[in-house]
Amino acid sequence: MQMLRKPRSILREWLLGPWDLAYQWTLGLEDPQSDVSVWLHGLGPARDVTESHLMACGSPFTICIGFDQKDDSSIRSAEHLTLHFYENSGHQRLGEIKLGFVSSLRVDSQTLCFFRAVASRNYCLPRRYLWPRSLRNSLQQRSAKDGDVPITARESRAMAVFYVCPRPVVLVSVADGQEGNMFPMNVMGPVGNGYFAFGLNSSRSAAPLVERAGRAVLSSIPFERASMATSLRTNHRKSSIDWNQLPFATSTPQGFGVPVPDFAMRIREMQVEAIHKLGSHTLFVSKTIRDKWLTKGPQFFVAHGIYHAWLQRTGLDRNKPD
Repeated sequence: MQMLRKPRSILREWLLGPWDLAYQWTLGLEDPQSDVSVWLHGLGPARDVTESHLMACGSPFTICIGFDQKDDSSIRSAEHLTLHFYENSGHQRLGEIKLGFVSSLRVDSQTLCFFRAVASRNYCLPRRYLWPRSLRNSLQQRSAKDGDVPITARESRAMAVFYVCPRPVVLVSVADGQEGNMFPMNVMGPVGNGYFAFGLNSSRSAAPLVERAGRAVLSSIPFERASMATSLRTNHRKSSIDWNQLPFATSTPQGFGVPVPDFAMRIREMQVEAIHKLGSHTLFVSKTIRDKWLTKGPQFFVAHGIYHAWLQRTGLDRNKPD
């Protein structure tokens, strides 16, 4: 006998659609991912910035894009800069974010430009499903207890578009004298010419530890170890940990100087070259001084649930790890 569906469930599906739409969706991809590309429009021919941009700050929501110094003046005067997100296999546009220039930072031969989201469009779902979700998300954010990174409704919509492009998650190892820590991170990305940037919440203990150390080691995580890596997220609030209390074995590769997970796929030691304070986050601009691949395979990535919904609609859904 078929069970009758509850009226609340029917109403929810009518308003929000039948798709599973969590804020964060875990998936396994080769690094660098090739599922979604990001293009900058408004500076002459469109530029592929998939491997030269990142989210630099949560509040206010700030996007960083790396440029050569010769581009600096044209970026400041540009009035219609937009990021476009495309699904690569079919070249379908998934979303766009209109950018407003805020400031820039020069590090050696590279210029990092910071932008706010002026407006955004999301093409992953029909609009009739997006607005009720946006309203619901705004109400949930107002009642959230953890308010150290407050974002506006406009920023929330833009961030959803930003995360239709899958972003890798790593475990960061850092030590300064007797103090050491390991924690997950995904606010990061290359910014061109060998530079790499990552952002940490300024109100938590991990950021000042990295600032004092001047170096950090990033370990890429296998897809199947995603839940183990995220279990360390509370370490962001700790000034130091006992390495022996981690829920997995570690090793200290020669030359790196700090413990890393024994299941790390790739290990990169970053030397901090510049530190830039941005609202809720501190941005660390660094260069890789050691880079060691240990094994290949699907790595731990995250994307917004809206991208997952789009994959469900198109029959390209991926499985979550155990």
